[in-house]
Amino acid sequence: MSVDLELLRKCKQDFDMMLPTHMKMQRYYDGKTDALEKYQMITKRANTKVKCNFIQKFINEEASYCCGNKITYSSHSNNLNVVEDLGVNFRHWKEKHNKELCKQSLIFNEAYELYYIDTDGLFNSLICTPLDSYILQDDFGNTQLFIRFWTKKFDDTRTLYADVYTDSDISHYTVIGDVFKPVDGVKVDTNIFGKVPVSIVKIGTIDESLFSVLKGLQDGFETNLSDMVNEISDFRNAYLAFKNCKIDDTTKDENGKTDLDKMKELGVMNLPGEKADAKWLIKEINDDFVQNTLNTLEDKMYQLASHINNNEKLVSNTSSLALRNRLIGLEEKCTNNIQALVDAIKIRLQFLFIYLKIKQKKNYDWKDIDIKIVPNIPTDDLMVSQIISQLNGKLSTRTGLAQLSFIDNPDNEMKEIEKENKADSIGKKILNGGETNGEGGSAVPQND
Repeated sequence: MSVDLELLRKCKQDFDMMLPTHMKMQRYYDGKTDALEKYQMITKRANTKVKCNFIQKFINEEASYCCGNKITYSSHSNNLNVVEDLGVNFRHWKEKHNKELCKQSLIFNEAYELYYIDTDGLFNSLICTPLDSYILQDDFGNTQLFIRFWTKKFDDTRTLYADVYTDSDISHYTVIGDVFKPVDGVKVDTNIFGKVPVSIVKIGTIDESLFSVLKGLQDGFETNLSDMVNEISDFRNAYLAFKNCKIDDTTKDENGKTDLDKMKELGVMNLPGEKADAKWLIKEINDDFVQNTLNTLEDKMYQLASHINNNEKLVSNTSSLALRNRLIGLEEKCTNNIQALVDAIKIRLQFLFIYLKIKQKKNYDWKDIDIKIVPNIPTDDLMVSQIISQLNGKLSTRTGLAQLSFIDNPDNEMKEIEKENKADSIGKKILNGGETNGEGGSAVPQND
């Protein structure tokens, strides 16, 4: 199916319109803020620019909290084969893939995952961002097409290429401005998935991103911190004021030294007359005002980001419940991030099952899979285990195991429990004088 070139042109125009905003979001994550780039320089004075990147810190923390633990998959129908296939087909993926996907989505509040079959015939994915990609959806959230822009490394012509994904094919173009031209001699590839092979992790709008919320505070903090550092640096150029006397800095003695040189060398001076005096000129700074300003800006950033300052001194009550309560705001944010990730992973499973159906003739239903992401936030497994034990007989063992943070595959754990119970049963029968048959059972003891 050929793509309407006029539609592609409008997509590129929309992409170019939002690109400056997305580039600024990336720059702030990298620490290239307006406060540092537009810092007011003063001639012949200290002009140190101090970087203190809270936006990057908060984004990395949230990505670690959300994806620090492995994703747990389980089957509604207790189909162990599908859970095993999920583990096999994701085993070659990078361990940090989900964390990187979450990080990119937090930078722009939106990121994409493009699915493809690699050169080894394995199901794989590529993380894309609004800096290099454009997605077109209808009013119902259905993806109409996906465009990935890219350039060749070491290409002096800086030619911009575009791969356009539709339900049926993948076409290739060169792009000049907003004009798409098919690449000569390159055939259109068939899209074996039958749908646009991309999922979207949409955490919220740009106005809800950490960049939009913290930009002003981040600039203010770095500007004030830089000013304070430069003020202290300027104190090195201290001035000594003389009253009713004058230091001769021109006449030299037999050793080639002036009175000023001797004063610097010896650290003492002889002032003529009773009214002569010398004092340092010191600039008075209200350090409490400066420190309160910096503390206020820092505190507001933590409040708006719903993060906690781990360097703060804790009160005497450091129980697990008290620590968890301090993290309630961050946990709510992580829940929102995780929900966006789970929505994308559901789409990931759909395309994986299409791949397995084509390659291995296996028919799996993605709706049969439960996806669980446990935030990397301190949990009280002791309290959870006590609750599970009190619900004895009212809660299945599999469901109870799934509640514990250190268990990432309840189905495998159930299989191990079954093996151990079987081995214990055989051992007890042997100790009681029985004999095991070839199937792991026991035979009746024979009398002599």
